[in-house]
Parts: sequence; structure tokens; C-alpha cells
Amino acid sequence: MRISQKLLLTFILGLLALVSLFVFNAFSHRYFTDRNYIELQFKSIEIAEKKLDYEILHNTFFLYVNQDILNQQIEDIKAMLANFYTIHGMIHKHQQTLLALEEHTLAFDKKIQAIYDFQTKNSVVKNATAAIVTLQENLFKAETTTHPSDRKVLAMINNIAGTILLAKNAQDVQIMNTIHHDIDTLSKYQFENEHTMKLARTALFHFKVIIEAYPQFITIMTQINDPKLMETLNRAKTLFINESEVQLQSITQFSHLLVFLYIISIGLITFFLIKSEKESRLDTLTQLGNRKAYEDRITRNHKSYALILINIKKFKHYNDFYGIHEGDKLLQATAKRILSIPFHEVNPTFYRLGADDFGILFELKAKHRLLHIAQHVLDTFSKEPIMIDGEIRTPSIAVVASSTSPLLETADMVLKSKQQSNPTLYHEGFNLREIIKDNVTKVRELKEALEKNRIVPFYQPIVSAHTHKIQKYEVLARIILADNQPYTIFPYLRIAKESNLYGELTRTIIQQSFTALAHSDKDFSVNISINDILNQETVAMICTMLERYKYIGQRVIFEILESESIEDYDAIRQFITKVRTYGCRIAVDDFGSGYSNFAHILNLSIDIIKIDGSLIKNIDTDAKANTIVETIISFARNASIRTVAEYVHTEAVKHHVENLQVDELQGFYFYEPSAVPINHIN
Repeated sequence: MRISQKLLLTFILGLLALVSLFVFNAFSHRYFTDRNYIELQFKSIEIAEKKLDYEILHNTFFLYVNQDILNQQIEDIKAMLANFYTIHGMIHKHQQTLLALEEHTLAFDKKIQAIYDFQTKNSVVKNATAAIVTLQENLFKAETTTHPSDRKVLAMINNIAGTILLAKNAQDVQIMNTIHHDIDTLSKYQFENEHTMKLARTALFHFKVIIEAYPQFITIMTQINDPKLMETLNRAKTLFINESEVQLQSITQFSHLLVFLYIISIGLITFFLIKSEKESRLDTLTQLGNRKAYEDRITRNHKSYALILINIKKFKHYNDFYGIHEGDKLLQATAKRILSIPFHEVNPTFYRLGADDFGILFELKAKHRLLHIAQHVLDTFSKEPIMIDGEIRTPSIAVVASSTSPLLETADMVLKSKQQSNPTLYHEGFNLREIIKDNVTKVRELKEALEKNRIVPFYQPIVSAHTHKIQKYEVLARIILADNQPYTIFPYLRIAKESNLYGELTRTIIQQSFTALAHSDKDFSVNISINDILNQETVAMICTMLERYKYIGQRVIFEILESESIEDYDAIRQFITKVRTYGCRIAVDDFGSGYSNFAHILNLSIDIIKIDGSLIKNIDTDAKANTIVETIISFARNASIRTVAEYVHTEAVKHHVENLQVDELQGFYFYEPSAVPINHIN
């Protein structure tokens, strides 16, 4: 799985967990808010109904009570019951609770009707009771003047009144029934005192009113105090709790799912992090450890290690010939072959350390065995060819070994050196420290020279092979060091490329040479590398200089180094097309020293071929060099391309290349480079 897919999946999981957490938080908050509110509503109704019962009881004891309070309490309870239907989610989530509340509402409606009946009966009973109390007081006053036989009846009247009050307050029908006989006796009794008789009759009337109304009063009170009403409310509350528990289980299950999702997310993120960390140390093509894995092992474990460095020679040529896909197959096959090498007691780990470099790192206890192990690795490749898709591949393998720190640097230095043996073991004779010290010194000198404008152009004339007159100049870079002496820039070119100073070096020479030769009548050539052509800043500066100095382009020749491989033909063609619009010409420098690809010459429409000095310097005695140069000149003549022979340093060489009909000559035999152009032949 690619890193972008992992990041997307991790993002989706994280977003899903976040959304789930948000939904869970909102849902649970809503649930507990609604539940607490509804439970509070149940509690409020219960308290309100108990207050209503208390108010009714209060009405039975006290004569003068405001009935509006009672009516308001009834309306409040009805409003609270109706409010249940407006609560969020009540209709959809608590249907059983609402059915029980409907039952309770019906029961409460019956209670309301009983309360209205109670108000009527209670008024009658309370009025009669109040009248009895007043009559008792008057009868007590009349007792002192009454006949002794009447006093017994008055005492009976007092007893009846007390029993009625007791029965009323106790709401006990049986007590009330005990006074029927006394009331019958009182009904038949005749007081001698007319006033007393009148009072007794009035009391008897009220006694009968209470006795007649009391059974209905008790029935109404029984209806009002029916415990089933509270039972229906409690049942509705219980159903609500049960239904809420079901919802709570859903919330709990959702929370478990959320926790599970969170754990899965964390687990997957951790898995991806660990896997990515491992993959960051793995070469995806060969499945061997990469450079980072190698450096981690070297840094983490302070042990005595040795390194076998294996290089596929001329792998780039193989890639160009067979194609990148086949090149990848060769790398994979080489990795498998390395993994198949048997090792004993050295605990090897395997790495791909470069495009075509493989490394075997192992613990080394006996240094004298290092060369033997390297030979063992090389023999494994030579004994049996590598097979790819049923075809034999015989890549040339170079094996070097080092036990000197830094391992990779020392082994790589041996690999890049002109070692004669294979395998080769690093030793102090390679002078790595001196090379590193020299590199550091050259970087410092080059930077300082660029900063202080001590990179200057020198000019070497190129003469006609027929007249020996100066035809043009080649601009060569020189560096002025601390002793104020000019030195060739050649030892600094590799340093310039590796320290990212090459572009600045090229731009400095081009700017100075254009300025110096702007008003000369001679052609001049400047060296330009493939890297310069691919450098947009350098190309832009060249175009600026060509624009600044009108018609100078007709005298400028750009020399492209043939020894550098050309991979991006489109970029080269675009550059050539662009500078040709200013009249510039194109030369190939050092032709014959590198790939000597004649196709490059034809594809790029080259104007001049400069034959490399390695072929010219011994051409008078080297038959092979003579044949190569003769071939190049013949090819150029047929393609209408002019030729220049470099490194003409003796008269014998001069005569020889002239006989081969080269067009122009360059070398110390005629002129050495100088700080200013030479305008005449000495």
C-alpha cells in the first residue's frame, strides 16, 4: 500500500472516530438531558398531586379556604401531563410510557370530577358542622335554666355533636352510625323550654344533614384518595425507566463500538507507522535494506564491522541497451544471488546502497579473513550465470571490502579507484583522509575564489591547419590562489559539481569572456556541460548576455563535452535551437574520449568536432589512435562538420594531423593559454 493510501485511510479512520465521538457526545448528552428532565417532570407531578391531596384535606378541616388555590393546582397538573407530549423524542421513543400516562390522565380526570363533587358536599358538611358548634354554645347557656330531665338530653346532643365531629375528622362511617339511636331519641323528645326546644330542633336538622351527606362525602373522599391514581403514575414512570434503559443499552453499545473503533484506529495508525518506519528502511525493488537501514545499524551498534561492496559494472550501459525494466530485473536477480551466498559466524545483513551498489555488512572478528570472504562473494557470481526470463545474463561484478571506518566511504573510494585486482581490500595506501582533506581544501578555495572574483578566463588560440593563422580562441577557466598565481580549474571541476558550485563557475567565465571579447573580431568558444544546459539560471544568463552584446552570437561557439552522457535530448535540442537564433555554433569537445556516439553528432546538428587530446598526443606513433582519428575526420568531412585537433604539442604531431586533413589545430606547439587574447602569430 502506497504512503498516500495509508495517509488517506488513516485520515478516514480518524475522521470517522471524530464524527462518531461527536455523534455519541451529542446523542448521550441529549439522552441524559431528556431523561433527567422527564424524571423531574414525573417528580413534579407526584409532588403536585400530593399537594393537591393536602389541599383537599385542608379543606375538610378548615371552614374558610380559598378554592382558587385548589383549582389552580388542578390546572397546573393538567398542564404538566400535557407537556409530556411536547418533549423531544417522547412520542417516538416512549410509546408505552405515553399509554400509561394516558391511563393516569383518565384517572386524574375522574379525580377532578370527584374533587368538584367534594367541594359541593364539603360545603354542606362544613356549614352544618359550623352551625352545630354555634348551637352547642347556645344550648350550654340554656342548660342552667332547663329542667333536670332536659339536661340529660342536652348532654346527649353534646355527645352527638362530638361524635359527628370525631367521625368527620376521622372520616369513619362506623362512628357516624353509632349516633342513629340518639338522633331517633332526640327526634321524639320534647323540651319544656320553647327556646331550648327550638335550638334542639335546629341541631337535629343539622345532625340529619350531616348524617345524610356523610356517606356520599366519604365515598367522594375515597375516590379522591384512590391509591390506583398514584400507581398509574408510578407505572408510567417505571415504563419510562425501562424504555430509557433500552436506549441506554444502545448508547452503551455505541460507546463500545466507539471504543472499538478508537482502538482499531490507534492500532491501524500504529501498524502503519511501524510498517512505514520499516519500509523507510527497505529498498522496495530488491527488498534489501536501504542506505538509511545501513546507517542506523552502523550508528546503533558499536561493534567491529566490515563491509563488502558489490558493484554491477557498466550498469548504465545495460540499462540503456535492455531498458529500465530489464535493468530492474537484473538488480532483483543480483539481490537474490547475494542473499543466497552462505556465510558462517559473521551475522550478515544485506543492503542496496546505490543505483547499482550492494552491500553486505557483517561482524568481523578476524581481519585476515576479510579478503577470503570477499573472494567467496565474487566466486558465487562467477560460478553460475544469472538467469532472467530464461536468458543468461553475465554482468561484470566488482567486489571491494573494507574494515576501516567509515566503511562505505572507504569501500566506495576503492571502487572508484583504478584498482587492478578483483576483489580489492581497502588499505591505508588509498589515503582516504588525505583525499577528504584535499576535497575540503579545494571547496574552500573555490568558494573563496568565486566570492573574490579570482576565477578568470584565459584564452588559447586555435589556428588554421593550412595557414597557421589564429582563427578563434577557446576560453579556459583559471583560478587565482593565495600566491596570486593562476592554476588550471580542472582539479576543481569535480568539487564544483559535488558542492553545487558548477553553475556559478560557468556563469562567471561566460560573463567575463563575453565582456572581454565583445569588441574583438575573432570567434571564441566556451565550454558548457550538460548540467549547465539543464540549469535554467545559466541558460537565462546566456540569453541575457547574447541580448546585451548585439551580433556577438555570430562569433560564439558553445563546446559541449562529449565525455558526458546525454540523456535528455529534448533539453539539449531546445538549448541549441535557442542559441542558434543568435547565430551561435555548437561544437562537441573531447570527442573520442567518451562514448564517441556518432548518433549524437547527427541528432544534434553539430558544427564542429574537437578531437580529444588523448588520441592526438601520440598519434604519430600510435596506429590505433591514428585509425580512430582518421575515421572521425572522414565522418566529419562527409557530414560537412569542421574538425579541430587538440593537444598538438610537437612538430611531428602537427605534420601527422595535417596529413589527415584536419581543419584546425590547438596546442602548446602553437600557443599556451594567456590572460589576454593574442592577435598575431609570434
